[in-house]
Amino acid sequence: MADYFARHCTADYQRKALSDALNISMGAVSAGELSLSIAKWLGEEEKHEAKGIGGFLNGPPEIKVNSRITGKLPEMEQKDKSFKLPQEEISVFYGLEGKRLATEYFLLEVLAQSNPQNLLLYSDEATDWMTADSKFAARWAQLMIGVLAKGTRIKIVHTVSRDLDEMLNAILQWMPLYMTGLIEPYYYPKKRDGLFKQTRFISPGVSAVIAGSIGNSIDYSVNWLIRNNDAIRAYTEEFNQYLNQCKPLMRIFTAKDKELYLETLIEFEKERSNSIIKTESLSLLTMPETISPAIMSRMGMKNGNLIGYQKERIKIFEKNLQTNSIVEIVPKFDLETVKKGKVKVSLSDMMIDDSVYYTQEEYIQHLTHLVHLLKTYETFHIKFIEEAPASNYMVYAKEDLGAIIAKTSPPPVVLAVNETNLTAAFWDFLRHMIGEKDYQSPNNTEEIRMLEEYIHAIKEKYPKNYER
Repeated sequence: MADYFARHCTADYQRKALSDALNISMGAVSAGELSLSIAKWLGEEEKHEAKGIGGFLNGPPEIKVNSRITGKLPEMEQKDKSFKLPQEEISVFYGLEGKRLATEYFLLEVLAQSNPQNLLLYSDEATDWMTADSKFAARWAQLMIGVLAKGTRIKIVHTVSRDLDEMLNAILQWMPLYMTGLIEPYYYPKKRDGLFKQTRFISPGVSAVIAGSIGNSIDYSVNWLIRNNDAIRAYTEEFNQYLNQCKPLMRIFTAKDKELYLETLIEFEKERSNSIIKTESLSLLTMPETISPAIMSRMGMKNGNLIGYQKERIKIFEKNLQTNSIVEIVPKFDLETVKKGKVKVSLSDMMIDDSVYYTQEEYIQHLTHLVHLLKTYETFHIKFIEEAPASNYMVYAKEDLGAIIAKTSPPPVVLAVNETNLTAAFWDFLRHMIGEKDYQSPNNTEEIRMLEEYIHAIKEKYPKNYER
């Protein structure tokens, strides 16, 4: 790929783009040196992207949103009654501080309404104005929690053309609020030039914050706080026209959406594409029928419908193996963890409001079934890795189709995405975890050997436990 770009990027604008990206003078390097520079840059980008995804997966705050909402609302309302709002139909604020102040006034006015409102939010301006000042970020979060506590629903259009880190950070910042089920995230699927940037925060019939900037000149932007009903109505119509051209960025599932999540998961798995899955332990897809009834029962899946979902998933899994590759990334737990029955069943927190764990015997049977699958299907592979500490997430990606991402620690939340850039980012993250050599040339014989040695080590160290 690097050689191709070095040979074919000959136009002035292409050479300028390479010069800027690689931070080199194009006239001072040979074609061979240019190819090496491009290859190095591509490798660094891949590592940076994988690091960004890893930070996102390990970063979601452990926050019980609903309890915080209801507990803090009376205190917030009392405190904010003394906060004097501007009375003009149109108020003007300047720069970063002005944007923060206008936004605070906007949320306070929404919070002051007696009935639940609807919020329409969009901004492709840099998010530093919201996150750089920790006091304002905390205040913003507090006000948003209060607004949601009143049952306000939010439609937000995320900007997927941002730098990946910035995009993931924006989603991460909203994650605790997503758990309320009151937020619908969207994205605009087509490219924009990114020069003229806008912010639109609208509460129809109440207030609006309107701002714009050019490039990164947000420090000098003008921010309008509007209460004029005709103007708010016009901006609401403008937002809705834009929203009609957008697509849902993701579907969000919490523990109360269990059946809807399972239906979505089935539809996702019916799609034919190469797949990679990484859970906290072992996936339910590869769980043998010899142990699934007991585990499903402990996970609250006693009725026939839910057990039927599991059987259908396994049937689809085996059918997909006829045409596509499926790789499971398997973490290796220390023997003491296995003995104590502390290996968690993946996604059990989503099924019940608690964690379910493998017995030592169940865990060995699941590992043994992985060996069977590796011997049976040429298209099934595993990557045995050392257990990562605090790996409370699941990523299940299908190449070029979509990804399902779950934060599995309480309270659990699952995101289903099919936006191209995010799908590619999560796919590349999993490939990076496997390693390019092992992904391109999987060695089932070696993985079987490692699995069998691991199973033997468990049995040998705790033979009485296993025999019992």
